[in-house]
Amino acid sequence: MLPHTTPESVGISSDAVNEFARRLAELEHPHSFQLIRHGKIAAEGYFKPYRPDTAHMLFSLSKSFTSIAIGFAAAEGRLSLDEPIAEFFPEALPEEVDPRYRKISIRHLLTMSDGHDRCALEYMLPASDGDWVKAYFRSPLVYEPGSRFVYNSGGSYMLSAALQQRIGVDLLTYLRPRLLDALDIGDRKWERCPRGVCTGGWGFELTTAEIARFGQLLLDGGKWNGVQIIPPDYLREATAFQIDNSMNDQPDWKQGYGFQFWRCRHNAFRGDGAFGQYAVVMPEQDAVFAATSGLRNMQNILDILWDVLLPAMAPAPLPPAAAAHAALSARLEQLALPLPADTGLRRTLHAEWLLEENSIGAHRLLIDSDETLCRFTLSGDRPPLTIEADFEKWRDTPDSTFAAAAVWKSADELHIQTANYATPFLYTFIFRFDGAEIQLERRTNLYFMTTEWPILRSH
Repeated sequence: MLPHTTPESVGISSDAVNEFARRLAELEHPHSFQLIRHGKIAAEGYFKPYRPDTAHMLFSLSKSFTSIAIGFAAAEGRLSLDEPIAEFFPEALPEEVDPRYRKISIRHLLTMSDGHDRCALEYMLPASDGDWVKAYFRSPLVYEPGSRFVYNSGGSYMLSAALQQRIGVDLLTYLRPRLLDALDIGDRKWERCPRGVCTGGWGFELTTAEIARFGQLLLDGGKWNGVQIIPPDYLREATAFQIDNSMNDQPDWKQGYGFQFWRCRHNAFRGDGAFGQYAVVMPEQDAVFAATSGLRNMQNILDILWDVLLPAMAPAPLPPAAAAHAALSARLEQLALPLPADTGLRRTLHAEWLLEENSIGAHRLLIDSDETLCRFTLSGDRPPLTIEADFEKWRDTPDSTFAAAAVWKSADELHIQTANYATPFLYTFIFRFDGAEIQLERRTNLYFMTTEWPILRSH
């Protein structure tokens, strides 16, 4: 575990961290952050109800772990970066295969330059037999391998599949003794394809502190507690500029790409995932920044990092600043997602409705509400969904998977919002009452990898 310290002891003013946290809180749904400098945790914050002990979906930050697994396998002589991917799966090739497929190497997959003009998952996910590898080799190529960067999670999946094919164990199992145990990373899940292969390009989960420890390992050249964990030559290649990506729009997405790592402004590099899951490594400042979020624009959090924290990193410790540190501690303690604005309305209700036929197989809805607590249960073809919510505060579920808060917008409209700890998603359940009838709509803050609901109506 990394030790905690004050920002001033590692050359950062508490005032600057306070300003960073203030500006972070102005974004739409930040969840957590941890700032490390000189190997010590200078500050960390969790936006209630999010907590430090909960693993969070990493999305494409998972790719950086897949890259490190490839580095291990290469160092062990199990594969070569210049080995064609087709040689791992000769039986999956179609009879008439685009000859460019025989040129695609592990290196091309690592650098997102396998020749596709879009993410190959578009062709892989619909495969009726669940064979994503076979579907990959049947997707159309547009460019010569190695000639152009095109972001491609399908290629990252192929790295995981190649590793499992060659070594005989899945990606997560392979990483456990080589990386995860060393960093004291708990028993974590990795999403798998229909045939049991870890998805590679997404699907891993970690706590914020575990993300930060990974970043510190990268910052220290692959060493942990003085022991070389990651092969240093591979790590230098993986985090260096390998291919041009200047066709992208956002400034930190056009600084170059390595082996499943992004280059950043200010000579930094990072692993990142959709909606703001970050492991940012700043070698010149000897610093690491980790975050989990539910942001639509991921550039915003990096802009604040560069604008506020980067210039505040002095080369030597600063004098103690007790008052500033106390103000920062108070700010961090108060971080929270905004609750639904309370109207002061309360309605005592105990009612049950039968629902019209719908695509999610929900048949029955029960609502209980009083002055302090609101509960609803939706039952039908699937296991029942029960959510309990408090007014004016977040209520944790017994299994600590999410928290919920309720508000009566009017006597005829009830909202219950859930914050799902492992995800960037906030769901709002909107109940509209019309006499003896009810209508239920579910909305989400982010429409990505979520199951859309129909509007449910009573009959």
